[in-house]
Amino acid sequence: MNGVRLICLLSIAYLHLVTGSTTFKLASYYNDHMVLQMAPERASIWGYAEESAEIQVTLKGKIYKAITTHSSFSADAIWKVTLDPVPPSGPFTITISSISHGIHEVIELKDVLFGDVWVCSGQSNMAFEVKQAFNGTEELLKSYEYPNVRVFAVEQVESSVPFYDLQSVYLPWSRPSPEALGQNTATFTYFSAVCWFFGRDLYDHFEYPIGLISTNWGGTPDEAWSSPDALAKCNMTRQNYAQKLAEEHAYKYPHEFAQKETQEYAQKEGDSFHLWKTTFQGPAQHSVLWNAMIHPLLNMTIKGAIWYQGEANANAPNTYNCTFPAMIDDWRAKWYMGTGGLTNKQFPFGFVQLCTSNSVQPGLIGNYPILRWHQTADYGYVPNPRMENVFMAVSIDLPDPTSIYHPIHPRYKQDVGHRLALSARAVAYQEDYVTYSGPFPTKFAASNDSLAIQYDHGKSNIAIINSDGFEICCCPTGTSCDNWSPSTITDQQSPSILTLSHNCSTGSITQVRYLWREYPCTFKNCSIYSVENKLPGAPFILPLK
Repeated sequence: MNGVRLICLLSIAYLHLVTGSTTFKLASYYNDHMVLQMAPERASIWGYAEESAEIQVTLKGKIYKAITTHSSFSADAIWKVTLDPVPPSGPFTITISSISHGIHEVIELKDVLFGDVWVCSGQSNMAFEVKQAFNGTEELLKSYEYPNVRVFAVEQVESSVPFYDLQSVYLPWSRPSPEALGQNTATFTYFSAVCWFFGRDLYDHFEYPIGLISTNWGGTPDEAWSSPDALAKCNMTRQNYAQKLAEEHAYKYPHEFAQKETQEYAQKEGDSFHLWKTTFQGPAQHSVLWNAMIHPLLNMTIKGAIWYQGEANANAPNTYNCTFPAMIDDWRAKWYMGTGGLTNKQFPFGFVQLCTSNSVQPGLIGNYPILRWHQTADYGYVPNPRMENVFMAVSIDLPDPTSIYHPIHPRYKQDVGHRLALSARAVAYQEDYVTYSGPFPTKFAASNDSLAIQYDHGKSNIAIINSDGFEICCCPTGTSCDNWSPSTITDQQSPSILTLSHNCSTGSITQVRYLWREYPCTFKNCSIYSVENKLPGAPFILPLK
């Protein structure tokens, strides 16, 4: 018996030496099945160990070495290695070993792929789950067909100070499956529908590994996702901010809806309700989500980011044309610095131009037209001189007034993900042959009773779905314009030129606007689309020059 006991004790001691202690460990977002950023960028791996421990990382027969150093943000010392550029490939096993005070500890990362890593962030429409989307059950079953698309979901945490590692995760790096993407509510897992559809479409096109990181929280303004440096660029302070946000939430989430429909949803969806309900109570304080859910990721090399947010800023949108571009600039600068220059300092950033929060109200202008315009820094299109290497998916024609999750949460997430992927292919991957946006005006020519609009410098191929959606402002020269009247499409002179009628008997046409309503059209029934890829023209308000 004593011999058996001795063998058991020796086995336990050996396991401790090989598998490691609580001191020697990887950062929170390194685990089996992950995707590391492929060439031409270089990925890094970092973690914790004893002070002055010798670290060796082995990949494809090459050894990378590091020595741990003292950390100001951790009781343990940290180490970091930068790998050589690796083309899209895998799976690999990466071996990490630590030698400290004669103790040899080993960690293995198994089934690691190299591909493009995308961060998906925002509020509840990015948090919207795969199973909640139209055809969600079918999409969950199809997830097995994408073993090289890997998913990771950050848990919702807020902080008044920056974290350097994630405090917790909903889903560690995983191969896609119905369970991983959130099929079951008994054992809660979760993944973003838009993030999944975006990554899946990229994989269908490129056929190399795609890594997707979902980090989002419903009911949150962009100020919560922005660093103090970004907010300072727009003179944003905490003063009166709580009152501003209270007004926004009262505007978007009436008391009777919050009580009645959340109860109905809770009964229908069970355990997953705790995630969705944060649509109504997400944190709003400056930088608290930047600190806890973005800042910890800054040491990881990424390809780019996509963003679905803005509803929480809809009742006070006037600062969004500053805060949103400033946030993009700051994320890029901080990621570049955080990875030591490994992440592109102008990495591609995509976003969803919003639909609406309300049920059908055809005449309501509301604040959404302003917010949509400000999402583009008041250009109406991207990329533009203020928002370089930025791409956009227009969702104005994807309303879902009967959504059981309220109209603020349309279920057409496949369309959103597809449009984002098209835009990414053109902007992020520079496929200049891809039609990635709907028609946008570049020239106006007014006559006595008509207005000709040329789109995309004469290169558009426009499909007219209906003749509505346009308005002109007619006023005497030198006066402010507030006299808007409807204008209908009467002719299509060429594939890229439309003619509008007008009745400007006094003064002259000074401005034109399009889809300038909270709810301007029904599902895929706005006025104009591109013939290729059937993408809607974005809303605009422009002067005649």
